[in-house]
Amino acid sequence: MCAAFLLSVEAGEMFHVKHFLSFAKVFRFRRRKKCLLEKSSLVRFVNADYNSNMQSISEPVKTWFETDLNVSRETLDRLSLYADLVVKWQPRINIVGASTAEDVWARHLQDSAQLWPYLNEVVGSGKVVDFGSGAGFPGIVLAILGANDVTLMESNTKKTVFLLEAARVCGVLEQTKIARERIETAAPREADVITARAFAPLPRLLELGQRHLKPDGYYVLLKGRAFEDELAEARAAGWTFTVTTHASLVDPEGVVMILQGVDR
Repeated sequence: MCAAFLLSVEAGEMFHVKHFLSFAKVFRFRRRKKCLLEKSSLVRFVNADYNSNMQSISEPVKTWFETDLNVSRETLDRLSLYADLVVKWQPRINIVGASTAEDVWARHLQDSAQLWPYLNEVVGSGKVVDFGSGAGFPGIVLAILGANDVTLMESNTKKTVFLLEAARVCGVLEQTKIARERIETAAPREADVITARAFAPLPRLLELGQRHLKPDGYYVLLKGRAFEDELAEARAAGWTFTVTTHASLVDPEGVVMILQGVDR
């Protein structure tokens, strides 16, 4: 499995996964001494309080995964590994906000996973390209849930190291490609679906996605309370599209936004 996996690092440069796993190991040890956990609100997560605190917060969300998404015990275990990994790495490279990491199951995993039913509805098993993947939300979560062709585009080297480690730990290396490159200069990806979360205002996102989305493709996005303003700005910039929005399960003012027929 690992032998076939390649990680795009720079334009025209490919590194075998074993090189990056070695780099990740060195990086973790080199950064450890620089992590001042006493300054982080996550300091309690390094002791016994972590398990009890996370357990009490996560149980209702785990129930949601089981009842609403009908995930298997194996999938739930993979999500748990991922949640633990995010919390473990957060103080080192700030992959998510410290305050949101305390509720990683709802604020990040459930927020990302709510895209899954809509993704299945519009493309089924098509190619997903996740813009600005960061800590892997929503891309890694969608891969864990069953998306079988996910490209995670992230220009930050430290974050791509984390993404590789997360894909390895969660057992989704085969269906993920991790690309360390800038979206605006990357080769066209021919995506069936582009996903993004807390990445860019809609007009900018559509500009970036124009080269990477198939003509009949979809955007499946997580947007906050300014989503109506972003839609108006995109239309004012000359974009045309059909849009559907669904209330977010996590953000009271946010939506899941689905765009199709995007053109300018």
